Amino acid sequence: MKIGFSIKDPAFKKNNKELLASHNSFEEFIASLKSKGVNSIEIRKLSRELDQNTYEAYNKSIQKIWDMGLEITIHGDLTGDLSGDRFVDVYPSMEYILDNYKKYQSKLVVTLHALQEKREQSKFSSKELKEQTIEMLKDWTQKVESENLQVYFALENNRSKEKSIDPGNSCKVVVEMVESVDHPNLGICWDMGHLYSNLLAGTELELELGDLPPKEFLEKVYHTHIHGLNSVGRTHFPLTEEYTLPIESYVEALKGHNYGGVYNLELSFDRFEEGMPVAEKVYESVSRLKSS
Repeated sequence: MKIGFSIKDPAFKKNNKELLASHNSFEEFIASLKSKGVNSIEIRKLSRELDQNTYEAYNKSIQKIWDMGLEITIHGDLTGDLSGDRFVDVYPSMEYILDNYKKYQSKLVVTLHALQEKREQSKFSSKELKEQTIEMLKDWTQKVESENLQVYFALENNRSKEKSIDPGNSCKVVVEMVESVDHPNLGICWDMGHLYSNLLAGTELELELGDLPPKEFLEKVYHTHIHGLNSVGRTHFPLTEEYTLPIESYVEALKGHNYGGVYNLELSFDRFEEGMPVAEKVYESVSRLKSS
C-alpha cells in the first residue's frame, strides 16, 4: 500500500509549525512521515501561476522531497485563463516539476476539482460548468499525450455545499465528466470524506448511507483523498476513534478493483480542537490506514 500525505502550500514557502504538525522544519516533518511509512507527499494546492520567489521556494521544497526518497502528487487547479500549445503554457508553475519528475517517479498524478462558482455570484449553470470542465480536460489530456508526459489527471468528487454551484459534487456526475473526456490520462480522485459527508447529509445522487460508489466510478480511480468527519459532519479530520469514516470498506472496495495508486491522507490541522496532539493524530491516522 502506497501511503501519501497532503501538506498545505504555505508550508512549501516557509516553515510553518502549524502546517507541519508542530515539527520544527519541513525536512523534519517529511523525515518523520517517511519513518511512519509515508512515501508520497501531495502539494495542496499548486496554483497555475506563481510569482518568481514563490515558484523558487516551491521547487526547493519539492526537490527536498525527492532527495529524501519520496514521490509527489499535486492538488491542482482548473481556474484561470492561461492558454497555449504546450501543457506548461497552461500550467507554468509546474515547469520545474515537468522537467524533473521522471528522475524520481514514473508518473505524476494531478488532482483537480470541476469548475465551480459561488451561487450568489454565479454566471453559469451547473450544466455549463460541467461542459466547460469537460472541454478543459479534453485540452489538457491531449496536450500531455502529445508531449509524451506521464501526467495523469484525477477529477475529484466534491462535498455538496448549499452556497456553491458545483457539477463535481457527486460520484455520478464525476463519472459522466470522465467518460465524456474518455482519455487514459484522466481518471478520478475518490475523496472518501466528501462522499461520506454527502451520504450522511443525504445529498449524494443515487447513493444512500452504506452504499459504495458504483463499479464505473471505482474502476476509474487514479488517486484518493482520505479524512474523517467530526460529530457534526465537518471534514478533514484524523482517522482516529473520535471521528468517522468507513475506511476499511472503502479500501477493500478499491483493492477489489486492483487499485494501485496512493492512499492519500488529506487532513486540515486548523480544524483540530485546541490542544489536540496533532502529530500523534497524524501518525495514528497513518497507522489505521496502513492496517485497513
